[in-house]
Amino acid sequence: MDIVVTLPKQTKWEEYQKELDLVKDGSNVMNFKVINMPLKSQIGNKCWICYKDNVIGYMNIVGFEEKDFECSVTGTKWRGKFVVRSGEFTKVEPIPMKGFQGFRYFDYEKAKGI
Repeated sequence: MDIVVTLPKQTKWEEYQKELDLVKDGSNVMNFKVINMPLKSQIGNKCWICYKDNVIGYMNIVGFEEKDFECSVTGTKWRGKFVVRSGEFTKVEPIPMKGFQGFRYFDYEKAKGI
């Protein structure tokens, strides 16, 4: 099952785009910290991104890990549970959704009214 996560309001898209560019060929990964792993999701499902109160696109989930690491773009050190994503970011026509913390399960067709 797909999930949706919200980028923090203070995230500047230009900075986030640098991370997207580093992972688009699949040779690197991006991590999204969660309190609990999404048990209904699996590798290959989509991780949709909510940015400024709109779902704007998705990436593929390539793993679920508990780890420590340092972000290669920001230098921020992280520890915890993460949804791991990689590959091309696919943009979609924005779907309104109020931002939230954590993750939610997400059905694109239902959200789009298809």
